Amino acid sequence: MREEGKDMDGTASVAGKTIFVTGTDTDVGKTLICGLLLAAAVRCCRAGYQKWVSTGNCDIPDDWRFCREAAGLPLDRQRLDLEVPFRFAFPASPHLAAEVDGRAAVDPELLVRRHQELAAAHDLLIVEGVGGLLVPLRRDLLLADLLARFRFPTLVVARSGLGTLNHTLLTLEALRNRRIPVLGVVCSDGPGDPGDERLIADNLRTIAEVGRCEVFGRLRRCSSPDEAGEFFAPMAAAILAAL
Repeated sequence: MREEGKDMDGTASVAGKTIFVTGTDTDVGKTLICGLLLAAAVRCCRAGYQKWVSTGNCDIPDDWRFCREAAGLPLDRQRLDLEVPFRFAFPASPHLAAEVDGRAAVDPELLVRRHQELAAAHDLLIVEGVGGLLVPLRRDLLLADLLARFRFPTLVVARSGLGTLNHTLLTLEALRNRRIPVLGVVCSDGPGDPGDERLIADNLRTIAEVGRCEVFGRLRRCSSPDEAGEFFAPMAAAILAAL
């Protein structure tokens, strides 16, 4: 028998947990981090993935496909309505995407129900945000304000290079102003040249000190998902242990 609240190796259990992953902006590596974290989590518990809103593809969302493939999970279309409840074709903020597509706006109560249903079937649920924290889900609701209803431990994915300090510190401030627990920050090189190594090292230090949070590390640009997974493994272990 497993001791209550403990995994078989004696570490703290993640049973019944949800972790929310937000980015400081779009295209900062949020989906990559979600996929790598999911791949690490499924090795030790019943882990699942959910993205409340996806824009840019209403058929098979690229984020959903990547995360499930990264974790070795089947692409079961029958799970789409549960795992990605709102899908819009127009690549924009959800409030505008719904309007351009001629679809009903995001229903927060449906998201609550979908989350409860999926969380009940998993030990750990990784929920990926859409864009940044203050993206409007609809014209009268920001993502951050819906997240404040749940108050999930939140992991912030930030760029590692020039410009990240303002975006990251503002995101941390917005979370704390809403009393949303900050799990920590992961920095990602993302596309393009990340910049001077001295700058990047100081960015990580400054985010930790000024942002008063755990910086789990920096995900450097890797040549393949397998290489990224190996590089990210210590960060994934630290993130899961912090839950």
